[in-house]
Parts: sequence; structure tokens; C-alpha cells
Amino acid sequence: MTAPIKRNISKHLNQRVREWFRKAEHELAYLEHAPLDLEDPPTDTTGKMAHVVAEYCLKAYLVLCKRKIKKIHDLDEPLNFCIIVHQDEEFNTLRDDCEALNRYKEYLVYPAHFPITISVDEAKAAIEKARAIFAFVLRKAQELGYAQD
Repeated sequence: MTAPIKRNISKHLNQRVREWFRKAEHELAYLEHAPLDLEDPPTDTTGKMAHVVAEYCLKAYLVLCKRKIKKIHDLDEPLNFCIIVHQDEEFNTLRDDCEALNRYKEYLVYPAHFPITISVDEAKAAIEKARAIFAFVLRKAQELGYAQD
């Protein structure tokens, strides 16, 4: 792996990246209070929101790296670009979590003939995956010079 070079980034670019991370933070704030103790807890919503956190974080990193952001929701493509942009294989540690969260976006967005549900434990695990992805990508962005001001 070639270590990315920390650089000074423009105020404008820093602000654009901040907007992506801020959206992820807001989703995480909701997830922190997910009412998973209800009789019929919104585990599907929890899974979808956890996916969105990961999506926003990966896209924040790509914006920081001045890469075009595609309007797609599959996490595999932005994750692959995050790896490629600085030849940083450490991003591969997110692959399993991204694949798990992709499932929630793919199968839980619309009603299905055979409804797919996730358990409260799976929903809690999705929140943990989202938190871990957020922390990892934020650290990587800060290594490149991003500052949360």
C-alpha cells in the first residue's frame, strides 16, 4: 500500500466533504435512538439508515479525493474506488460490513411478495457496522488533511 500524502485542502473542498459527513452524523444520531424495544420495531428502517451512513461516508472520501460521485446505492462501487484512489487496501476491511448493509438497502426498501425482515440483533449489528465505517472513513479522510471544523 502506498501511504496517501496528507495535503492542505481548500476550504471549499473541506466544506463539501463536511456536508457528506454531517449527513452521515445525522443518520447515526437517529440510529442512536432507534426504538428497537417496540412490539414491532422498525428494524427495516434501521438497516436502511445504517446503509445510508456507509454510503455517505464512502462518498465523502471520494469527494475529498476529487472523484466523481455516481448516483448509485450499491456500496461495492464506491468502496472499490476508495481502495483504488490511493491504492489503500485497508479499505478492504470494510467489505464484509458493506456487503451486509447492501442487503438491507436492496431488500428492505420496497414491500416484497415474501417480506424479508431483520431481527433486533441484526438491526443493532447494522448500527455498529455503520459506526465502524463512519469512524474508519473519517480517520482516512483526516489522514488526507480533512478537518471537521
